[in-house]
Amino acid sequence: MATPAVPQPARPRVLTKGARDVVIAGLAVAIALLALYAIFLDQGALLSPVFGELSPTMNYIHEFAHDGRHLLAAPCH
Repeated sequence: MATPAVPQPARPRVLTKGARDVVIAGLAVAIALLALYAIFLDQGALLSPVFGELSPTMNYIHEFAHDGRHLLAAPCH
């Protein structure tokens, strides 16, 4: 007499090591690009949800990174 098969509980899907590395690398690149944008190109756009139309005149990120731009020979004027 055969015993009925007991269903195995479903195991949660886990990313393989290669897929996990790709996800981590993609997130690192996205964060790095956002940081580069904020340091070199932002003219108040990142703070526009907070300050609204005042953001171009209250560009704190630009002023915070201003000397760093000159140090890295990046144009900002």
